[in-house]
Amino acid sequence: MLGVTYKTAWFMAHRLRFAMTPNHWAEPKLKGIVEVDETFVGGRGNGATRFARQSPVVALVERGGLARVKVVAAVTQKNLGAALSECVSKEAVVNTDEHPGYKHPLKAWKEHHTVNHSSGEYQRKNADGSMASINSAESFFSLLKRGIIGAWHHVSREHLPKYANEFAFRWSHRNMTDGQRMRQFVSKIAHKRITYRSVSQNNRNSALPLRASHFLTL
Repeated sequence: MLGVTYKTAWFMAHRLRFAMTPNHWAEPKLKGIVEVDETFVGGRGNGATRFARQSPVVALVERGGLARVKVVAAVTQKNLGAALSECVSKEAVVNTDEHPGYKHPLKAWKEHHTVNHSSGEYQRKNADGSMASINSAESFFSLLKRGIIGAWHHVSREHLPKYANEFAFRWSHRNMTDGQRMRQFVSKIAHKRITYRSVSQNNRNSALPLRASHFLTL
């Protein structure tokens, strides 16, 4: 539509996504009720290749508010704890599933509620009247994967964080008009720069693409 080459359009799109990456040290941490969930994006393949192709993604979603997303090397207590510390206020009430990786790190937070998916539990009313659920985080993953299936078709592991951050930005500003969303985005461009060399080098080094039809979800 812009009348430019595919390479130019590809680089422009990556620059826009890079600008959407939140500055976790300058922006407010998530508060209130925060839902945290993880998924695996990657190839199914056989037993030897499936796990090599998967990339774990952690979504941290403020119920009714902002979203943050982290692509991690593995779903471990250390990585989950680092994502929580970086993105979520210690005063927040955190909702997760029963993944054991959350148990120890979340001792430092105000409250931790879990839902037991293995027994068919997807939401539960707590004694204080609040609802334990990670449905918002799962909805975020549904939108991210639908974006890959419907628009991009093929996402490399190296670029997955930028695509994920684009969807976190969309989620966080979903109730704004296009004009308001544009003003928010322009304010995030300052002091962020990415070169074509760095982006294209990552693309050449990507030996394991994440195709739209290759998804596994916990």
